[in-house]
Amino acid sequence: MESIAELQISQARFSSFGTSFMGPTLSFFSHNLAKSTPKNTPLFFLAREGYWLEKAYQQYLSGSDKQGNSCYLLASRAFLFKLLLSDSRSYEYSLKGDFNGSFFDLMRTRFLLSNTEIRQVFSDDIIQELLYLPHDRKKIIDVLTQHKELLDNVISSIKKPYLAYLASLGVTAQSTLHLVDLGYSGTIQSLLTILLDKDTVGHYLISSKPGEHRIADNTATMKGYLKEGVKLGEGYLPLDRSMFLESLLTAPFGQFRGIRFNTFDKNTFDFYYGRKVSSQRYFYELEQVMAGALEYCHHTGKHQIEFNSDELELLLNNYLSKPNMIPRSTKHIFDIDDDVTGNGTVNALQFFGLA
Repeated sequence: MESIAELQISQARFSSFGTSFMGPTLSFFSHNLAKSTPKNTPLFFLAREGYWLEKAYQQYLSGSDKQGNSCYLLASRAFLFKLLLSDSRSYEYSLKGDFNGSFFDLMRTRFLLSNTEIRQVFSDDIIQELLYLPHDRKKIIDVLTQHKELLDNVISSIKKPYLAYLASLGVTAQSTLHLVDLGYSGTIQSLLTILLDKDTVGHYLISSKPGEHRIADNTATMKGYLKEGVKLGEGYLPLDRSMFLESLLTAPFGQFRGIRFNTFDKNTFDFYYGRKVSSQRYFYELEQVMAGALEYCHHTGKHQIEFNSDELELLLNNYLSKPNMIPRSTKHIFDIDDDVTGNGTVNALQFFGLA
């Protein structure tokens, strides 16, 4: 059993790591958000990464004595893929990438349909058919189109409460929706643009597709504050190894998978999540890491300390490329789930050979 002294040393180690590794990144992003967002414009922070990004933004503002309207918003790619399963405008995003398996597996893993829901909508012949993406994309779209009415019935149980949840946060009252995420291609932003039929502005640390994009009848604008116009695999290390940032910037729960009206109070909601990875099971340790980062954001806001992109890139490149820069005691909190792409749980340090 750890002594109090050993526990304090452990906490200090985690906090110090958070200050040096995550602090500058969160401070840089928060500073640019504060500088670039029109006054009184609410910012909605998305997905699991948004949990800590929103806290960092508020810490930065509190240090600088500025006011900012922000809110954490539950969303995930897979949940929105399911919510828009009967909307053909979403297929550009939900059927992108590779897949090799049965139609049943595609519906279950990528679209979060339960076994019962799949069998409720599709025949056994369809369920058992083997598919390959992108080769069979048109065939899949034809099947989904033919079953649109049945899919609408399945989706209605989550669509109505989710829209009510968004309304309760003030999302639906906005003429133009400002969304914040770590990056990179803006899939969740694009899906929310379709779902809500609203113009959106996406604020990202790194944006692979900056500028204005026409999505259905609306415009989605994407901005990247550290870097724009870079894609995975092109050699830009903060993006190619963004898994390091994603594994630490996680909420205490697993992937957002569903929502229902509360049985006893229709004005409140019950949320459902997927399995937890190590950083969520050991969230009390992650909180120690992020405590150092948040304190640093407050400090830089208070003293108006700024980083330029070159300085932040230099720091990140060192941490993301050199062995032993990241303390071994934090190794277990660098797990991330990659279920949407079928890779399961991945440890960033092991994946890039830095363990």
